[in-house]
Amino acid sequence: MNFAELVAENAGEDWIKTVFGKLKTDKERIRIIYNYERTKQPVTEVLSNVQEIYRRKNLDVSESKRLEAENLFKAGDAKKALLYYSQSVLRAPKTGPSLSLALWGRAKVLMSLNEYSLALSDIQLALKENLPTAHKGEAFWKMGVCYKALNEENRASVSFALAEKLLANKMRIDELERDKMGIFIQNKREDRKMTPHVNGGLHPNFPCASKKLKVEQKEGMGRYVVANTEIKTGETLVVEPPYAACLLPEMFGTHCHHCFERLVSPVGCPECSNVAFCNSDCRNTALSTYHQYECKFLDLLIGSGMSILSHTALRMVTQNALSRTLEIYSDRSKEKVYSLCTNASVRPATDFLQRTLMAAFLLRCLQKSGYFNTRDRNRITPTEEELRVGELLLYHLQMLQFNAHEIYELRNWPEAPFKGCKVAYIGVAVYPTVALFNHQCYPAVVRYFVGKNIVIKAARSLQIQEIVAENYGPIFTRKNLQERQRSLLARYWFNCECDACKYNWPTLIGGLEEYTKRIRCPNKNCHYCFTLPVSKNTLKCPKCRQDISLVENLRLLKWCEDQYDIGFKEMYSNHPTIAIDIFCAALDVFHRISNSAPHRSKELVVIVGIEKRRIAEGFFAKLWR
Repeated sequence: MNFAELVAENAGEDWIKTVFGKLKTDKERIRIIYNYERTKQPVTEVLSNVQEIYRRKNLDVSESKRLEAENLFKAGDAKKALLYYSQSVLRAPKTGPSLSLALWGRAKVLMSLNEYSLALSDIQLALKENLPTAHKGEAFWKMGVCYKALNEENRASVSFALAEKLLANKMRIDELERDKMGIFIQNKREDRKMTPHVNGGLHPNFPCASKKLKVEQKEGMGRYVVANTEIKTGETLVVEPPYAACLLPEMFGTHCHHCFERLVSPVGCPECSNVAFCNSDCRNTALSTYHQYECKFLDLLIGSGMSILSHTALRMVTQNALSRTLEIYSDRSKEKVYSLCTNASVRPATDFLQRTLMAAFLLRCLQKSGYFNTRDRNRITPTEEELRVGELLLYHLQMLQFNAHEIYELRNWPEAPFKGCKVAYIGVAVYPTVALFNHQCYPAVVRYFVGKNIVIKAARSLQIQEIVAENYGPIFTRKNLQERQRSLLARYWFNCECDACKYNWPTLIGGLEEYTKRIRCPNKNCHYCFTLPVSKNTLKCPKCRQDISLVENLRLLKWCEDQYDIGFKEMYSNHPTIAIDIFCAALDVFHRISNSAPHRSKELVVIVGIEKRRIAEGFFAKLWR
């Protein structure tokens, strides 16, 4: 029996429905479970078991991995040696020579791979961690080589001079002299943290969004985003860092715990072996904020079976000092994330109870971690100050259910970077601005991620006051109406009323390929669409009653189809910038001459976003980096 079931059984169905279910505020909910006699006992009993559980450092494992790495490096397998040295670094205790020797060994491997910048960081860390004296002369020598490769000649000269003073072996000094004259070239690494600029200037009230957007509110829709001016395909509408983000536990060994970039030469937490960081800056930021409180409870949190959303609810607290958290509690209007939807008015009592108990568990972890700066960490019943934090945790658990975004990366093969791109989810975050975008099954935007920052781009041209919607998962080309409605109702508690649902648009395998082509009346004030083929190219429009010619629009439709083929040729030839320009131009033209979906034409089916998960969020994400 789990925690929630135990408490529910003790409390009884009648109490949950008639007492707990009638409470109106999170303040009342978090307090009653500690005060009501039939819930107080099981709550305190379970929470008394909360204790530090984490993956500790292990000297034997660290030394074993280092010896394996040395043998692999001698055998010429530098890439595998790098992996084993990294494992040695992450498992090494913070005292003793094991950490410094692992860093030193890894630095030499990185130099052999022409990764001089990463090698330099490792050498500096090794010296900081008291690298044994016998290696210091060579360390400064290799440091000089790294500086030379990075075109920092003055620092290279200083490092070489220090090395000469420390090296006693004449042959080694001769080698150093040769290195002084050598040429070393650093590998060019892609800057994966560059984000695009927002088009149209920044919004005065939403500084991560474009002025081309406007937030409106309507009963039944809540807040939603519309176009404030004309928007073109491919324009960047939002670039937003997360308010809070958590990496999936299965990615702890492959991605930086802080910035979510892939690891090459990771550094670890000085206390635990659970997580890894891409560099000292990310590690130090994490240690000075959330990780100091989460570190020794990570295995407990993961082992409890709680979702990553629950971890994100905790992170929204641990990333701030207690004083800042209490400031937020006193005035939630200071943070936009606290105005997002929770659906509290329709949430069942049983759901509220489960989330209240999860908030109590997370609060107990905070108590034990020292977050509240109290000496008595064994006291379970919260103080008034602690209960305020518990209230925030309960709000986070409700809000994140409807407003969190899954962060993903794209995986492909270097020899064919745009064929077979696969989406891999790596974490979860909440973005207060992007959370305002409503859902449509035929969305107007695509999203991708740079590290943990989200980028929103227009997938098609949009007119003033047109709704700028994103997609929460179910897209009309992949799932039929019943599947989409069922999924959205279960996950987000609403019935979608977008055009794709209203008119029951077919899926790709349910008839979309057979849908007839249509083009608009060339009269700008008329929105009538002609079904192709037409009997003649010059005729009277049945809606605006004007004599019109379809010749130019038919020519442009053919041009769009040709551009589709040319664009994909450029894409598969690894010319992303050219491909993007071709696609965006074709899309703008297409929506001018035929803005009615669904549509059989392949330029709409594939490019505009009908296959957003497969093409736009895969291909565009790569190209717009």
